[in-house]
Order: sequence, then structure tokens, then C-alpha cells
Amino acid sequence: MAKQQQQAKSPVASSANATSNTQKAAPVRPAGTSSDSIFKEGKTDFIFGRTHFMYFGAGLLLVFLGLGLMTGGAQPSPDVWDESIIYSPVRITLAPMMILAGFVAVIIGIFKKA
Repeated sequence: MAKQQQQAKSPVASSANATSNTQKAAPVRPAGTSSDSIFKEGKTDFIFGRTHFMYFGAGLLLVFLGLGLMTGGAQPSPDVWDESIIYSPVRITLAPMMILAGFVAVIIGIFKKA
């Protein structure tokens, strides 16, 4: 009871109470609305994090590098068929292995836990 009398007499306490009463309340969403879309609320939560995108980038790099190795070089002469250039180990073995490694890296990036 004594505290209530002191607060009533004190001008500082009465001005603090007056300012807290004049502040507006935060807006409240009506109970019937639901927010199904992330765009309505402005959320920026992504499913994949930085490490996931690193795996995606490494996988895509391996796939493109494998495709580049598979194309190989050109024949020295259009009249001559050189099997050692067309059926080289780089085109037949290394390039497909790099492409598969790229696909595996992308799959790991998808299924890796954050």
C-alpha cells in the first residue's frame, strides 16, 4: 500500500505509466488465417545450406569436365581413321568415371544432413 502511494506521488513513475499505456500493441493475425506460402511471411529459410551447394558445384564441375574430356581432340586428317585417338583411355574410361563421380557428388549433396 505504501508503494502505491509513493508511485502515485512520484512524477517519474506516473509519466512512465502514461507512456506505457499510450504505446500501440503489435498487430495480431486473425485466428482463421493460415500462411502456407513462404512468400507471404517473407521467410528466407532454404532447404539446402552452404555445404550442399558446395557439393552441387563440385558435382557439376566434375560432370562438365568429364564431358569435355569425352569430346577429346580432332582427327589430324579427315581421310585417316586413327583408333588410338577415338578409343583412347581418357575418352573411354576416365571421362565416364568423372561424370559418374559428379552425379554421386550431387546426390550426396542432396541427401547430406545439414
